[in-house]
Amino acid sequence: MERLQGELWRVIGLNWTGSLILVLPLLWALAVEQPFYSLGPFEDNWELGMGIAALGAVLIVFAFGHFWMLMNGAARASDMGYGTLTILEVLCDSGRDTGFLIQGKRHFGSLDEERQVSVVRARLRGAVLLLGASIWLVVGFGVAILLAARGFVTPSGIWLMTMGPMGIMAAGGGFFVIAQNTTVRGLQTEWNAQEGVNRIHTESEAWNERLDAAGEAVALGAGTRREGGRFRTGAAIVVALFVLAFGPTVTIAVTTAIGPILAEIAVPTFLAVQEMAGSAEVLRRFAVEKDGSVTSAQAGSALQNIAFVGLTDGAEPMERAPGTAYQMGWFPSPDFPDPFSESVASDLMRRPLRDFSSQDQAALRQAAGHPAHAEFHLLARADMVDVVSGRWSLPFPDSMTFQELPWPRFQAFRTAGLAQVAKAAVEVASGQPDDAEHTLRELISTGFLLIDQGPTLLDNLIGVELTRMGADGLEGYYVRIGEPDRAESLGWARDGALGAAKKSRAGLIPEDARALLQGVPALVENEDALRGLRWEYFATFNMLAPCINLHKMVFGPDQTYDDWRRRAERAIVRVPGERELFDLAESGVLGARGQQLDGFLPRFLSLVLGSGGAPGSCASLIASLQS
Repeated sequence: MERLQGELWRVIGLNWTGSLILVLPLLWALAVEQPFYSLGPFEDNWELGMGIAALGAVLIVFAFGHFWMLMNGAARASDMGYGTLTILEVLCDSGRDTGFLIQGKRHFGSLDEERQVSVVRARLRGAVLLLGASIWLVVGFGVAILLAARGFVTPSGIWLMTMGPMGIMAAGGGFFVIAQNTTVRGLQTEWNAQEGVNRIHTESEAWNERLDAAGEAVALGAGTRREGGRFRTGAAIVVALFVLAFGPTVTIAVTTAIGPILAEIAVPTFLAVQEMAGSAEVLRRFAVEKDGSVTSAQAGSALQNIAFVGLTDGAEPMERAPGTAYQMGWFPSPDFPDPFSESVASDLMRRPLRDFSSQDQAALRQAAGHPAHAEFHLLARADMVDVVSGRWSLPFPDSMTFQELPWPRFQAFRTAGLAQVAKAAVEVASGQPDDAEHTLRELISTGFLLIDQGPTLLDNLIGVELTRMGADGLEGYYVRIGEPDRAESLGWARDGALGAAKKSRAGLIPEDARALLQGVPALVENEDALRGLRWEYFATFNMLAPCINLHKMVFGPDQTYDDWRRRAERAIVRVPGERELFDLAESGVLGARGQQLDGFLPRFLSLVLGSGGAPGSCASLIASLQS
């Protein structure tokens, strides 16, 4: 029994400290609604949140472990014959004076029996209520998470369910503790003044002789004996409460770091792409006039036809086969023109055709006469293009995700752009300078179509490359026809536009994940941003959304997110195929399918949040990342 004396208060202190450290930050993060793009209260300082939660969790583990040992120790004491109330009195005896209290000795001698009973009960009730309050802080929060994830509790309900019972029990316990402490301090002061040290010696000598004879004279008696089963049951309840409350709470604490970690590695910065596209704007005056009769579907089909010119390996899974197949490639050999030369377009235009070898001249003439140039002619005059319907097989299957879509064929379009420059070079050599200039302008127009309409950043990059090749060809064309001043003027304008784009970016502090996420909603709706950039960010954001902050993990998207989603849909969906692409991007990292949950964390998180393997859940996202 000596080992048990007053130890319940150590459990109470540890449990209160650990519960406050662990639960209050999580309660704040969960119950206080955050913007749908926020990483939570700690933002990108997730390590701080994890450290606080870990400290609280360790303290709670020690508290529950110590409580479990106390219950087992109490069970052994009961088996040895000690009464239940005696054991409880020992556990709650932080001042080590309960023995004097229950006998009415020392400074308790002035108390009548009724007041003795009252003080003993106050001690027991205060300790039990304060212990219950500290346990409920964790238990109530854990139960509230389970209920909230299933739609039974609102954010304000989490506060009430967690803090309400805890506050009532803590207030009651505090009242009893303060009341009995006030009584005891008064008695001690009075007794010390009247009796002094001599009485202490007298009482201590008589204690052992009178203990057995005290019998029922002890306040409340010893209590029932041989009741070890009650304390073992208490130990089992402690374990059950630990599993019920600590598991969900710690799981939620761990998953609060997932959103920031994913944001750090999954939210890219695309300032360089925007810079290149901005520097190309100076060339827009060379674009050819648009023809309203060219539909977006026709333009999408033409784009896919160009991507497959000369290819025999066929389409990839989910990739649409070209409507018109061109078996012959643009050039006889992949080594000419040099596909890795940055100046190849300018060189093709500046050099007279006769300066090339007969073999290279034949290659240029083959490219110039290729029937697939009709696709460029159509694309250059298109005002809109349905890239999605032309490139991918629709509808997308439930297993497909935005990140798994087959990529645009960059090299195929670059080769096609060189063929367009080769056509212009042959036209100049054939005495058709106006046709040559129009051919290069069609190449630039096609590039701007992909810059303006491409739903992926790679499409936008292809567009930038096509406009660059067209502009290089124009500079060479002006030199070729004897107008070097126009070539110099165009070169100066391009250099100035590129310099302006770089200067506007220079000095910008690299954005962290928090700043990027905060800017994503506005960027997706910004018509001046690259469409591929807006699509990529929308898809990335929806991948992160299930785990972005604790509030969203439990309660899911709120009305502000739904309103933004509808605005985003109106902003980026222009043609029929993009309706399908929007649904795919919105489905996140898993697509519309569920996810087989493997591993402890996804399964336990699914149990906590009640989401199973449903698409769009944090458990599904974690499971997909594990696999």
